[in-house]
Amino acid sequence: MLVVRHPVGGIRTFLRYVYRQFDSARYSFTLISPDIPEVRVLLEDLNALDLIYAPTERDVSDRTLVQVVTKALRTGKFDLIHSHGFTSAACSIVGAGLTQTPHILTCHDVFTDGQFVGVRGGLKKIALALMLATANGIQCVSYDARDNLLRYLKMRRLFQHKVIVIPNGIDVERFQNPEQRDLRQELGLPENTFLIGYFGRFMSQKGFRYLANALEQIMKNNQDLPKQPVVLSFSQADGFIREEMENVKRRGLAGSVYFLPFVADVASTLKGLDVVVMPSLWEAGPLLAMEAMVAGVPVIGTSCVGLREVLQNTPAKVVPPKNTLALTEALLMEMQSPTTAKAREFAMEAVARFQVGERAQEIEKLMLKFLEG
Repeated sequence: MLVVRHPVGGIRTFLRYVYRQFDSARYSFTLISPDIPEVRVLLEDLNALDLIYAPTERDVSDRTLVQVVTKALRTGKFDLIHSHGFTSAACSIVGAGLTQTPHILTCHDVFTDGQFVGVRGGLKKIALALMLATANGIQCVSYDARDNLLRYLKMRRLFQHKVIVIPNGIDVERFQNPEQRDLRQELGLPENTFLIGYFGRFMSQKGFRYLANALEQIMKNNQDLPKQPVVLSFSQADGFIREEMENVKRRGLAGSVYFLPFVADVASTLKGLDVVVMPSLWEAGPLLAMEAMVAGVPVIGTSCVGLREVLQNTPAKVVPPKNTLALTEALLMEMQSPTTAKAREFAMEAVARFQVGERAQEIEKLMLKFLEG
C-alpha cells in the first residue's frame, strides 16, 4: 500500500522514478491519495505496474484519511505500507498497528525553527518522535535530511536505529537527449533573450520572491546588458501564485516574467533554457537540480539544507539563501560568461551520480527486509 497525502512536486516525481524500476510481475500496489490532476499524470507514468488507485476526496481531512487507510488495511491483504511524508505516515500508524503490517516511511521534507514554537511546538516534537518510533523503517532522501531529522527531534533514541539514507535519484535517460523546446519561438521572444527557468511552487520555501528581487535589480541597474533577461515559471497554479503575480506587476516586471502552464515532463523544457534557478530556503533532496545537470543546463542554487548536498562538487553557482545581491551577481555573471559548455561537459558525470536505478534497488532491499521477516 502506498499512502500519499500530498502527491505533488518532488513526491510525485519520486514515485514516478522509483516505482517504474520495480518488477510488475513481482509486486502489486494500491495507491491511496487525494484525487487531484497530478495523480492522473502519475498514473500514466506508472501504467506498466500492477497498480490499483483508491482515490479520496480532493480536500480529504487527515482524520478521514486515517479512516480510509485503516479500513483498507483491515479489509484487504497488504504485506507492506510505504507512506510518503510525515502526514501520510501519521495517517497510517493506526491501521499498521491494528493489522501488524510492516510500515516504511520516506521523509520528503525537513524541519524548520518556525514549526516548533512554544509549548505546542514541544508537544509536536514528542508526537513526531513517537510516530516515527512506530515505523519499521525510515528512509531519508539525503544526508542533510537525516541530520535535520535527528537534530530537531531530541527523542531520537526511540527511532534513530531505524533511519537509513537512500539519496534521491532520477531517470537519467529521459534527460540526456530530449528534443529541445524552442521557447523563444513559442513566446515570440527575440533571439537575444536570456531565459531563466523557475520550476518551484509558489510557497515561501521555494524563494521566488528573491528571484523577482534579483530580476528587478538587474533591470534597474544594468542598461547595457548583453541579453534581455526573462523569467519563465513552469509551476502549478497554487500556493501564493496570485500574490506573486501581483507583486511582479507592481514592480513593473510583467513583461519580463511569464507564468506558464505546469509541465509534467520537463526534459525538453529544460533544454530550451539558458539557466535554471533554485532560490530555495530549504529542501530535502531536490530532483530538479539533478534533472537540469543531467540535461546539461547551468544551475544557480542556494546553499540551503538539501540543495547544497546535490550541488556540491558540480559546476553550479551556489549563493546564500535569501541573498538578493548574491543571486543578482550570479545571474549577471551567467549572462555575461555563460557556463553552458561546463554544464554539458559535466552531464555524463551527473548521469553516473544521480542514476535512480541503484537507489530504487536499495529501497526494494529495505522493503524485502520486512517482507521476508
